[in-house]
Amino acid sequence: MLSVSTLLAQGPTFTPQDALRAEWARQPLALTEAQQAALSPADRARLELSVRRIGAPGAPALLPPELYQPTEALWLQKAAAAKTPRERFDALFFLNRFKSAQALTALGGLSASDAAAWPRHLHLEAGVATARLNGAELTPALRGFLAALQKAGKVEPVRAQAARLRLVMAGKELALLPPVPATPGSLLALLDAWNKAPWEQRREAATRDFLDLTPGSGLWARLGLQAPSPATLRATCVGILSRLAEGLPKAAPAEAFPAGAAPWPCAQDPLSLWYGFQGLAKAATPLPALRDAVRLDPPFGVTRPDLQGALLPALRTQAPAAADALRTKLLAGSDPIARAAAIEDLPTVPADLETLTRRAWADAPLESQQVLIQSYARWQLTPADQQARLRPWLQHPDWACRLEAYRALTKLDPATPWPGAPAPSPVDQAILAEAERLVKRGKPVRLRITFRGPRQVTLRLDPAVAPLNVANLVLLARKGFFVGRRVPRVVPDFVVQLGSPVDTMDGGPGYTVRCEDSLTWYGPGSVGMALSGKDTGGSQLFITTNATPHLTGKYTRVGELEQPDRALPLLDALELGAQVRSIRVLP
Repeated sequence: MLSVSTLLAQGPTFTPQDALRAEWARQPLALTEAQQAALSPADRARLELSVRRIGAPGAPALLPPELYQPTEALWLQKAAAAKTPRERFDALFFLNRFKSAQALTALGGLSASDAAAWPRHLHLEAGVATARLNGAELTPALRGFLAALQKAGKVEPVRAQAARLRLVMAGKELALLPPVPATPGSLLALLDAWNKAPWEQRREAATRDFLDLTPGSGLWARLGLQAPSPATLRATCVGILSRLAEGLPKAAPAEAFPAGAAPWPCAQDPLSLWYGFQGLAKAATPLPALRDAVRLDPPFGVTRPDLQGALLPALRTQAPAAADALRTKLLAGSDPIARAAAIEDLPTVPADLETLTRRAWADAPLESQQVLIQSYARWQLTPADQQARLRPWLQHPDWACRLEAYRALTKLDPATPWPGAPAPSPVDQAILAEAERLVKRGKPVRLRITFRGPRQVTLRLDPAVAPLNVANLVLLARKGFFVGRRVPRVVPDFVVQLGSPVDTMDGGPGYTVRCEDSLTWYGPGSVGMALSGKDTGGSQLFITTNATPHLTGKYTRVGELEQPDRALPLLDALELGAQVRSIRVLP
């Protein structure tokens, strides 16, 4: 077991290499006061960060209270004291999350003269609109500041139109801004804004106007868009279907699933199906129009096991007997993503739990193991039985499984000991070796992403902040892991996410990578690792297209975009399902 005494045996230092090895081992670190006093300020700060990252029992929290346990009162205090653009944006963001009518106090004191110093890519359009919808009022000085931002070219037209659409649909404004050009990005942005209105306001368009889209449809003007070209509609087809599915209310009425419309050209695209099945799962009742599709073998004609798993929640409502048969098949199959969905569908503990446990234990990705560990409580096993089934997971060769089991066990027995570190696998050893090389080299790593088009953005990753995660991305890129993959998530004014091996938001490289959280701010153009829980990083990464302060310290931030003036507009216009041609490590 690695100890601080071992690390300090050759001298009073705690180097970046020491931090890397300590965080890899994930074991508690403790220093005497004398040992701490012997460290340099830089080494002491490095040690304190490592202790917080490891997060073993008794470690101080990494996050400050405003991020760890935010409250409206706390953020109102921070809003009153905010001076810098970052401080103001963060306070506005969190107060909006509390639906505070005082959110715009975060921008108090700004006037037209402050617009010149406001960062170009720190967009306020959505935040100001949300504050107004929650009851905040614009002061004359703030109106002057926003008008000066517009004059300085720091108000992005699509974001402004999306914000105005929300205000018009809520009766806060009378008219939209002049129509913006229809691109895949603007279509997604305006549909996201449209989805935020109550279903009653969207019902007619959702059940009629979207059935047979053409460039001449009157729908575009109502969204604040210019008429799209046929090529734009084709490129945005998957995105539009995804937003229609996401915008359905839960317990959706049958009229939300109209029959008889001509099939869309992308209706059978795997990503369309993935989103569509999530929308179908909201149906309140069995839908007669789907009877034939449900009776197919396999249902809906879908053969990919992971997509069958995505279909399972919808099938549970539409045809319970078919759902039972599919669940049995997926539980016994070889696809871990499908098995995870099937485990989630189990209402009670299965009779063959031992067999299921052996299968999940051997799955390479984490999904099925994580769901199974979480299901013991959901199935209402006795506390003693839960503990008996959880304890073996503390010896699983994947650290994320051990941590998941530990967290479940501590709810039953707070005295559960912190798990030991598993022996490194060959993949682990390769990542650790590359991380040590990058730390020793001490320079940023540049990855160039080329999308079909071709369109390119370059990421500048910092091994000094997140060596394990940067090393993992470098090794995956060199192996060609990302070649041909698609972008399964595009949320305007938020993130673009990629790196799934199955072109949805499921899956990973077959192993997990530890989190390396820090308090480095998630500003516009930040690059982070997507997670399904603590220490579950892998191949999926995201790039923020505006500041996202709620992610700070909770998702490993590995770097940022280069040339944001060029790269961020490219990402703003990116279509859902865009293909990654390559991710290349630059010299």
